[in-house]
Amino acid sequence: MSWRIVYIEAADQMKLYLDNLKVVREGQEVLIPLSDIHTILIDNQKTLVTARLINKLAEYHIIIIFCDEKHMPNVYGISPHSHYQTSLVLLKQVKWDDKIKGVMWQKILQIKITNQANILEYLRKDELCVNQLKALAGDVQFADETNREGYAAKLYFNTLFGENFIRNRDSYDGINSALNYGYIVIRSCIARSVAAHGLEPALGIGHHSQYNAFNLVDDLIEPFRPVIDLWVALVSGHNELLTKERRQQLVHYISTSTVQIGNQKQTILNAIDILIQTFIKSMNNGNPELLVYPTNVVAV
Repeated sequence: MSWRIVYIEAADQMKLYLDNLKVVREGQEVLIPLSDIHTILIDNQKTLVTARLINKLAEYHIIIIFCDEKHMPNVYGISPHSHYQTSLVLLKQVKWDDKIKGVMWQKILQIKITNQANILEYLRKDELCVNQLKALAGDVQFADETNREGYAAKLYFNTLFGENFIRNRDSYDGINSALNYGYIVIRSCIARSVAAHGLEPALGIGHHSQYNAFNLVDDLIEPFRPVIDLWVALVSGHNELLTKERRQQLVHYISTSTVQIGNQKQTILNAIDILIQTFIKSMNNGNPELLVYPTNVVAV
């Protein structure tokens, strides 16, 4: 099973050599077996990538991500033919009824809020807030019709990062930029797994924007967001820039840390696959109880 997230900060060229990724930099060459690679993250504007390599990456179900000039992941290269029964999987997906979608979305948000509470508990934050979040998780209704997620998010982030903190996806302060970067990397890994299992990523169960090609990915990322929150809370500050070293540390953290899922420890990347496999089984059988999800996201 692939397990590496390869971070390319500087390289003259990336090309295929047999079944290996060859990275060339100032006359030096590094070979990495494609069978080991889960994701390639290119964080510069000058690296040349051959078409032959890109086609081979698709064959190995490897997602390649290009960052913009602000070092944020911006362009994803992923094969639309990652699964051998894509049309059959799609036919089943479009038949999922609204009832199972609403119940599953309720369950996913309950998991997310519970994991948020566990993060605060681990960090020994306000016990009252921890108990409030656990209560809110239990109060999530069908399809989150009363928006318990939104209320929980405000309570959670203000307790985690301070009362003056505002979660802003367009902000580049130390905490928001680190959260944005981590979420995007996790989102990319989930997109890769969603495509590999033959699902259509635009067809979500909780997210439904006509302008979002990754609605389902944004549904399935929710239980894993607190993994990133913990790292940011431990490492980043409001006024600290997201340096190259920090980005490398965050990518390494995502690719090597473990979480508790299904009564066993798994890497974050393996846990994503487990959740998506059991999500498909749950939706096709109309039984949310078949979902296997992370119950302890204090990654170690």
